[in-house]
Amino acid sequence: MTRKITISLPDELADEAQASGNASAYIAAALRERRRIQDDLAIMADLWGPGWQDGIGDDDRARAARLVGGDATADAA
Repeated sequence: MTRKITISLPDELADEAQASGNASAYIAAALRERRRIQDDLAIMADLWGPGWQDGIGDDDRARAARLVGGDATADAA
């Protein structure tokens, strides 16, 4: 089942959604990804306790960004 809603987006986000060819599917995928991330963070909090992310430093965040971005060659060694 689907439901039609009207939303307002900043210009750059609206352009990105429209450029995808199917703005509804694009936004639905983004919301599902956000939900998945929130669920994963909740799992980590259950495993390691509240505040588990407090020990993550800038170097760790930069490495994670490289891994997510597909530039893991520097981290392979």
